[in-house]
Amino acid sequence: MTALEIKNLVVHYETPEGVAEAVNNVSLSISSGETLGLVGETGAGKTTIALTIMGLLPRPAGRVIKGEILVNGENVVETSRRKRKLHSKDKMLRKLRGSSMGMIFQDPMSALNPVMRVGDQITEVIRLHGNMSRSQSVKRAKEMMELVGISSVRYNDYPHEFSGGMKQRIVIAMALACNPGVLIADEPTTALDVTIQAQVLELMNELKRKFNTALLMITHDLGVVADICDKCAVLYAGEIMEYGTVEHIFNNPRHPYTLALFNALPSLDKDVERLKSISGLMSDNMNLPTYCTFYERCDKRCQRCSEGDPVLTQIEPGHFVKCFHLAQEQEDKANTPASEVLLNE
Repeated sequence: MTALEIKNLVVHYETPEGVAEAVNNVSLSISSGETLGLVGETGAGKTTIALTIMGLLPRPAGRVIKGEILVNGENVVETSRRKRKLHSKDKMLRKLRGSSMGMIFQDPMSALNPVMRVGDQITEVIRLHGNMSRSQSVKRAKEMMELVGISSVRYNDYPHEFSGGMKQRIVIAMALACNPGVLIADEPTTALDVTIQAQVLELMNELKRKFNTALLMITHDLGVVADICDKCAVLYAGEIMEYGTVEHIFNNPRHPYTLALFNALPSLDKDVERLKSISGLMSDNMNLPTYCTFYERCDKRCQRCSEGDPVLTQIEPGHFVKCFHLAQEQEDKANTPASEVLLNE
C-alpha cells in the first residue's frame, strides 16, 4: 500500500532578490513499511520537500506552484490551499500531522520545549491527535518512553536533563505516539556522535517495522542510506538525478553526480592524500539554466547537454537516471537487433 505519493511537485520561494526555484518537478512514492533515502548536498531542496509534505512551508515566501502530495489518499497541497482560502485555523493539517504523518527534526535540542516536562510534551501530542483522556494519554506517553529506551520514571524530567541522543529518542517517541502512516526524518543524527547515531538509526528501523510506517530519510550520509533504506533518490538543485533501489544506486550508480558523490567518499582500501571533490558550485536556484543543471560541474558533458534539459529515463526496471548519455544508451539498445544483443552478452 502506498502511504506517501508526490506527483510533479514544484516549490518556489519568493524573495526581494527574486524567485528561488527550490523544488522542480519531483515525483516520489513510499509504501508502508518502506524507507526511502533522499540524499544531496546542502541547498538541494531536501528539507523543502519535507516541509511541504508537512504543510509547514514558511509563509508568505514559500509557495507550491504545482503538484500533488498524497498522504493516505489525502492531498496535503489542496488541504493547505483550502485552509488559506478560508482563513481558518489549520485543523485539517494538524489532524494529518498527528495521525497520518510525523516528523523528526534535525536538532533535538531545539525541537523540544525547554520549560515543559518531556512526558507532558509527548502527552500533549497524544491528546491532540489520539482522542484519549488525560490518564490514557499519560499511560500511552510512558509506554512510548519505554519503547524508545527511556525509563518512564523520567516522565517529569526537563529536556536539559537528557543527553542529545536521549532527546532525539524523546522526539522519536513524540513523532510515533499516534502511529502515523508516514514518518519524515530530516537528518535526525546530524547533532549526535557516531556511536549514538548508530543507536538512534537502529531504534528508528525497529519502530518502523513495528508500526509498518513509511519512512522518508533525509540525509547527507550515504552510509545511513546503505544501512536502513530500501530505495534512494539523489537530489540536485531541486531535481531528482537518479532514483532506484539501494542496490541500484550502490551497485550500479550511473548519473555523473551520483558517481561524483561516491568518488568523494574516503576508502578503506586505498591510501590517498586528498579526497576527490566535485568542482564548482551547485546551480543558483534563482537563476537555473534551461539545460542540464549539473552541466557546469559534469566531467562527461557534451554539446547536447547544453542545448536542452534531460528527462528521467528508465535504464533498468525501477532504476531511473536524468542524463542525455544514459538516455542515448537506451535508445541505442532499443535500436540494436536482438541477434547483436545476444552476441554482445
